[in-house]
Amino acid sequence: MDRLSKQVEVDYSNILVAIFELMLRGGFQSRDLLAVCIKSLERAETKSRLTQKSRESGLIAAALVLDAWHRDRRYLTARGTPKPVPLRGCAPSVEALVRRQRVDERVSNVMQGLRSFGLIVPHGRRLYKPASDVAVVAARDPLILQYAARILSTLLETVDQNVFGAPDLPPLIERVAEVPDLPRGEVRAFRAFTQTQGRTFVRTINDWLESRRERSPKKRGNGIVRAGIHTYAYIVPREQNLPKI
Repeated sequence: MDRLSKQVEVDYSNILVAIFELMLRGGFQSRDLLAVCIKSLERAETKSRLTQKSRESGLIAAALVLDAWHRDRRYLTARGTPKPVPLRGCAPSVEALVRRQRVDERVSNVMQGLRSFGLIVPHGRRLYKPASDVAVVAARDPLILQYAARILSTLLETVDQNVFGAPDLPPLIERVAEVPDLPRGEVRAFRAFTQTQGRTFVRTINDWLESRRERSPKKRGNGIVRAGIHTYAYIVPREQNLPKI
């Protein structure tokens, strides 16, 4: 465990707490839950041999930086495309853009992550530009550990709030659109369609959130919450069955 960053450890601990709480509320007994956990751990050990690497998180900070780079006029060309800027110095620069996001991560850690994971790439002499407007990490990158943890944790938090939350509050959106028999020949079109629709949807939500961020440092702290939405597509072969525990 000492090879994992403290943040990743906390994120995965929160996931386990949320899962255990839902199972206990659903009628599981502690003794039965322990047996399920042992069997699940054994299955996980046989399926995965990925090496855990230590790394500061910075995933949310990286995403905010890339998004801001595509919307801040000082970082855009006349055509509205991201402008190459120096790594350090006053705005416009990568350093200044990171500082403007006011995240908890150290600026140097975020900048190092942007470079080491190829989220920003060299362009000309001592200039950098984003590789994309979204933070995309490969399956074996250490950042994928925290990314997976955040996905699972926030989904479980949403389900928990909708099922066990205050009855006077409207539920958070948690919907599924699915058919059991999509022809395989439509998979490519499904990928393209969901990419286009999802990008528009997420951009609209992001614009709404960005326009309402707390700008006053004095009002941050207990007066703010982390809020957002996550959308994803999935393709599951018809013959794939859930493994038995």
